Amino acid sequence: MSDKLGKELSLFDNDEQNMSIVDEAFNVPGYDPGLHLEPSQVRKALLKVDFLILPPIVLCFCFLQFDRTNIGNALTDSLREDITVGNTQVNLAQTLFAVGFIVSELPFNIVSKRIGPERFLPITMCLWGVVTWSQVFIKNATGLYACRFLIGTLEGGYIPGFALYISKFYANHELALRYAIFWAANSFAGALSGPLSIGLLSLGGRGGLKGWQWLFLVEGSLTCLLAVGAYVYFPHNAAKPKTLFGKSFSMFNQREASIIVTRVIANDPSKALQYGKPVLPSHIWDTFSDWRLYGHLIAALLSMVMIAPMNTYAPSIIKSMGFSSLQANGLNSVGSICALIWSVSLAFSSDQFQERGFHIAAGYLFGVVGLLWLALAPETVGKWVLYGGVVWTQMGMGSAQAISAAWLTTKMEDHKRPVALAARASL
Repeated sequence: MSDKLGKELSLFDNDEQNMSIVDEAFNVPGYDPGLHLEPSQVRKALLKVDFLILPPIVLCFCFLQFDRTNIGNALTDSLREDITVGNTQVNLAQTLFAVGFIVSELPFNIVSKRIGPERFLPITMCLWGVVTWSQVFIKNATGLYACRFLIGTLEGGYIPGFALYISKFYANHELALRYAIFWAANSFAGALSGPLSIGLLSLGGRGGLKGWQWLFLVEGSLTCLLAVGAYVYFPHNAAKPKTLFGKSFSMFNQREASIIVTRVIANDPSKALQYGKPVLPSHIWDTFSDWRLYGHLIAALLSMVMIAPMNTYAPSIIKSMGFSSLQANGLNSVGSICALIWSVSLAFSSDQFQERGFHIAAGYLFGVVGLLWLALAPETVGKWVLYGGVVWTQMGMGSAQAISAAWLTTKMEDHKRPVALAARASL
């Protein structure tokens, strides 16, 4: 056992736990306690993870966000009139989405940890893609309620599941920036959804479908295709690729895989315990008995006070300021681009200074300033001033999520980690 790993193991409470972790570490594919880590080789292996693992996960997250928020784009079209719903019915549908998301978050993450997020999450992704394109056939509020509830239920567990998966490839001090890139999918999707929705909504009348039907059909179908690719592509870990029809393709050579696995376990030995282990009732109790969890939950809840209504109604709010439907969908992308720049910059600073609390507070305060801007602006101000408040709110509302998740991942022991991340993501 290397000196570094031995030093890290001293963080744990007793020799029995230390020995259990050591035993588990030797069973992890790719782990080599005698490996000498050359800085240049570590950088190369890490760069490979940054380019081969992280971007496809971000792309999948983008489609989760498309399918979660495209109802906001559809509302700028004729959805309300075509299925005879008002804001009350839309709000109820979104509430049912949230209920499904919250209810499935923890059980889905438990299943994901047991069988592997790289197996389970692409399956749920394909299923919510099917429900998304099935919204083409809704005729009334009941159909809208059912579809939104099912999409929310099937999307539950995705965010904490892939957050846990990402932690297999990075040391704890590297997670804030990578989680920021992961959560930046919200902003990527927001930036892309405007131009994409403009194009899809403009197809209204072709093939006998309305614009909002084309929106659901295309985005849902693409989600299904991407899910199939994700199931085949994502490895079990750096040293254990997927096998399909008796064949496998490894994106890392043996040396790179050993570097990735060994350095992660050396940095946090408890990660040796996360491979294929079930979450027990005692783990759930231990997690919710840990007072450190609740600060993150309160912060996540306050963040969602800004995020949830803006995700649903931002295009409609912008339209109500005097812009056309197409202009509103296009302008909605600007806030997402600004949010992307701000959130990644904030996370980069957090990793550089190895400080979390101040950066989280700074991120959320940005969003609060945007809300005050909108609430206190005089009625006589122009539409562009009000639009600036929307952009500022979008810029700050979720900017600290990644830093909070990285902090939570670092502070929670492995058996608490999936439950804690699920609890945080459910808000």
